Amino acid sequence: MSLDTLFDRFETTTQKDLKLNFNKFFSDSQLSPKEAGLITLACAETTNCKELSDFAAEHLKAQGSSAEEIAEAKDAAAIMGVMNMYYRFRSYVEKEDYKKPAGLRMNVMARPLNGKETFEMMALAVSIINGCHDCIKSHEASLVKLGIAEDKIHDLARLSATIKGLEACFRHTRAA
Repeated sequence: MSLDTLFDRFETTTQKDLKLNFNKFFSDSQLSPKEAGLITLACAETTNCKELSDFAAEHLKAQGSSAEEIAEAKDAAAIMGVMNMYYRFRSYVEKEDYKKPAGLRMNVMARPLNGKETFEMMALAVSIINGCHDCIKSHEASLVKLGIAEDKIHDLARLSATIKGLEACFRHTRAA
């Protein structure tokens, strides 16, 4: 599926703006095509945007990604959804009693198939969408420590924010 086909029902000014933003941050950014696809897939799964999820999976297959690598992006969305909700709870309540280990299993983060840097990028993108302050700070710091350029992190943040907006546009076109 091409980008033009993906957005063929977009007619409003906002839809067209988000299409252009997506094209820019997906195709012409500091992110590699595979990274952009994995981040898009993780964010699409987080926002329940089937159109973007299908597009990203197809894009990743064309890039030579294995079924396991593609599944890991979906797993990143799931595990970060759990972690984002838990750490948001802790930050909102601000009680010392909750400043203990989460005790939540997250083995997918230990040895990610797509590599530590890529998993951290997916985790940051999902955390941005889910609005978890502590997770955003933690994953951004991890990426900087791993040597990822701030321009690349900035493109990742803009791509994830754009995907959040696109989900609303796709939902609107589905209802029409």
